Amino acid sequence: MTSASFGSRRIVCKEQRRELSEQRRVLIRGDVVQRPRKPWTPTVQSLLRHLRLNGLPVPEPLGYDENHEYVGLVAGDAGDQAWHHQLQRDGVRSAGVLLRRIHDAGATWQPPDDAIWSVRSRGDVICHGDPQPANFAWRNGTAVGLFDWDAARPGSRLDDVAYALLWLVPVGVDAAELKRRGFTSMPDRRDRAEAFLDGYGWQDTINVVEVALARHRQAIEEVEMLGREGHQPHADWVAAGWPDRWRSGLDRMRLLSNGFDPLIRVC
Repeated sequence: MTSASFGSRRIVCKEQRRELSEQRRVLIRGDVVQRPRKPWTPTVQSLLRHLRLNGLPVPEPLGYDENHEYVGLVAGDAGDQAWHHQLQRDGVRSAGVLLRRIHDAGATWQPPDDAIWSVRSRGDVICHGDPQPANFAWRNGTAVGLFDWDAARPGSRLDDVAYALLWLVPVGVDAAELKRRGFTSMPDRRDRAEAFLDGYGWQDTINVVEVALARHRQAIEEVEMLGREGHQPHADWVAAGWPDRWRSGLDRMRLLSNGFDPLIRVC
């Protein structure tokens, strides 16, 4: 397997392209999603089985082989089709409601003794790890499912809540990105944060900007760690320099967050 560089272009042999593609490929056949198997796949499938037994709308675990895992497709709009569903307050609140249900159910699960996670951490709940709008399934402006559990790990409720706030408020997003997400004017960020926290049932004071940016910084570090270990797509992101770009943008994100009081007191 060989590759060469020529100017700013990178020439990769067919065998390497095929291997990299296979490491990242997600295929959907009918109602079944085929994903690359990871070291933590058996643990995550055990978690999904528990959540479904508790009535949660997460992918049905359908097993795995040497190279792939198989899960049921969660019906609803997702990916780029998710954005318009979270434009309104009710959509944001519904995501908080669903995340709370998932956290509560996950707290009753006993991980297997040989559990493996993508990120080595501890906590009193099982976090999804990446609860952004694109990973929720949506229907008629309501979050009706949560998928893509590769980043699941033990953690605190705040870990997931902060990451969801980063995306749903949103924190540190410029006008061009707001437009891409479907906003036609500056959203009421405080109202959106309060809606999510109300849906979740949050019962503590929270500085939205501080916790969101801290969780974003943590996510960058996790990408670097997984990239060093050779996991895809993180290794490609690290090779392309994305973590450094994300980290250099943190100060700008803080500046873009000016204009609303981020300290929310919930009782």
